[in-house]
Amino acid sequence: MAMNAFQFAGTPAIYFGVGTALKLVDALPQGTRRVLFVMGGFQRTNAEYWEMITASLAGKNIAFDTVHIHHEPTVEWVDDVTDRYRPQPFDAVVAIGGGSAMDAGKAVAAMLLTEPGDTILNYLEGQPAYRPHNGNKVFFVAIPTTSGTGSETTKNAVISIPGGFKRSIRHDRFIPDVAIVDGQLTLSCPPSVKAASGLDALTQLIESYVSTKASPLTDALALSGIEAAARSLLPICTHAADNAALHEQIAYASMLSGITLANAGLGLVHGFAGPLGGSFPIPHGVICGTLLAEVTKRNIEQLAKETSDTAAEALAKYAKVGAILTGRDDRDVRASCERLAAVLEEWTELLEIPVLGWFGVDANNIDAVIAAADNKQSPVQLGSAIMREILLARL
Repeated sequence: MAMNAFQFAGTPAIYFGVGTALKLVDALPQGTRRVLFVMGGFQRTNAEYWEMITASLAGKNIAFDTVHIHHEPTVEWVDDVTDRYRPQPFDAVVAIGGGSAMDAGKAVAAMLLTEPGDTILNYLEGQPAYRPHNGNKVFFVAIPTTSGTGSETTKNAVISIPGGFKRSIRHDRFIPDVAIVDGQLTLSCPPSVKAASGLDALTQLIESYVSTKASPLTDALALSGIEAAARSLLPICTHAADNAALHEQIAYASMLSGITLANAGLGLVHGFAGPLGGSFPIPHGVICGTLLAEVTKRNIEQLAKETSDTAAEALAKYAKVGAILTGRDDRDVRASCERLAAVLEEWTELLEIPVLGWFGVDANNIDAVIAAADNKQSPVQLGSAIMREILLARL
């Protein structure tokens, strides 16, 4: 059987495993003299690691500055940081933190080489003054401390803009030069963060696996990530909170989710995430976690009504995911799909993922969300009536 043609974007140089964060100094460009760190709460939560990293920099006579981000990056925050540090020559930008730190660091690395006074607003997709970025950036290293967004392997950064929306700055060259994925750094995350982040990674893996842009290469990576998430997500949030090996597994799953989403795209869960996250104070991982089961169930129901080969192929993929997550493969596609929807609902409850209503979403304010939502590369296109039912089910 002939394979469909596909393209595959590059990946960073990847340092993976416990202790790799201490190899940062070896990952920097030769001759590095000054580094800008963009950080979440790493200095507080992993103080011993930070001391060892700074000691290794001092041993190489490498100076550094730090900026901190404790919220999703905004246009104002990125512009302020780049205006402040643009006059200073940096050999590398290093982001250490969760998804917000990854996006913030990626954006800063991209904007430090623009003209003085330039604003990131000009480079955000969908803006009136949008113009493509030329891709020039400062050498960028991504060190995630949560396992969820996969931003350490993607080419875009999501930025909040005035008016309650989120847009991306994107370029193939924005894929980090180096990704250092050290599962040890995620041990200190609260269970709620591990749960939401882990479901974000699982959502990205499933959506890219069933995507209309999926390829044999992204399929292989997505399945490997789903298998790793199946082994690790529930344990690290419950009885194995200090198990470093299991944290490596979910870190691996998250890393792969970034690669697969960058190459295969995503689906309706993430099509909801933009307008929901832009209009309400809902963490991205919570949006994904609370909607994954319901969207998956509705996709399966719609696909089951169709008779095309592509619908059958998508259902077979959902069945494969169901077999992995439940450990049961009886080759009954419909039964396996139903078990998938059921196990995702069960995980949502076990992991205590909040409903949308906790954040002010109600039946009276979801019309704008539905109007802005996008099925993206979902294997089936759901209409506004079903979208409404999905959101109402998670209020």
